[in-house]
Amino acid sequence: MSILPQLMADTRLDARAAARPPAPVAASLRRAPHDGAPTTLPAPAAPRAALHDVLPERTAIRDYARTPLSGADLSALFAAADRMDTRGWAADRAAGVDLELYCAAWRVTGVDTGLYRYRPGRSELCRVADLPDGREAEELVMQREFAEAPALLVITGNLAAAVARHGSHGHRLLLTRAGAAGHAAWLAALRLGLAGTVFAGLLPSALRERAGADGYHRAALFAFAAGHPIPDLGPRS
Repeated sequence: MSILPQLMADTRLDARAAARPPAPVAASLRRAPHDGAPTTLPAPAAPRAALHDVLPERTAIRDYARTPLSGADLSALFAAADRMDTRGWAADRAAGVDLELYCAAWRVTGVDTGLYRYRPGRSELCRVADLPDGREAEELVMQREFAEAPALLVITGNLAAAVARHGSHGHRLLLTRAGAAGHAAWLAALRLGLAGTVFAGLLPSALRERAGADGYHRAALFAFAAGHPIPDLGPRS
C-alpha cells in the first residue's frame, strides 16, 4: 500500500476513534514526576496594567535586563499558564493527560539557580536538577540569548497518554494546549510590565538528562522566556 492511502486509512481510524467517548488513560502510561526539595512561591502578583492597554504593544523580546524576576511575578506566570489549561482541558486532565510546567531559573528572587517542576495545587517549585549559568547555560538552548533570561517556563506533555486517549490527534491537541498555556503566561507577563517571547524551549538533550524527558511519556512542547526589558531598547521581533 502506498503512503497516501495508508495515511487516509489512519485518518479514518482516528476519526472513528474520536467519535467514541475517550477513555481514561491507563496508569502504566503515566510517568511519575520528579519530587525534589520544594520551594514555596509567593502569592501571584496582581496585574499592573489592563490587557487591552498592553496587548497592542506585544512583541517578541529576546534581550533582557539583569534585573531578577520576583517570586511573585514568576508565580503569576505559572498560575496563568495552569489556569488556561485547567479551564480549557479539564476532561483530559482528569483522565490523566497532563501538561507539566517546568522552570529554568537563573535570576529569580528566593529561588536558587536550577531546573524545577511547578506544582500548581501547592504553588511551589520542586527542584529537579542543577543548571549551569553564564556561558555554560548557553549550551542548553538553541539561541544563546534565551540563556540570558531570568527564567524560562518550559512546558512538557505526556504524549503516550494523549495518543492512547485521542489517537494520532493527541499530539496536535497537546501542542495546542501547550501553545495556549505559553501564550497565557506571555499575556500575564505583559500585564506585569515584563517582556519575553515564546520559543521551542530547552534542547531535548538537556531535558532528557535533567528531567527524564524521553519524548514520549514526557515530551518537550513549548516554552516562554520571561524577564525585564532593557530600558530604551527598540522592539525586536
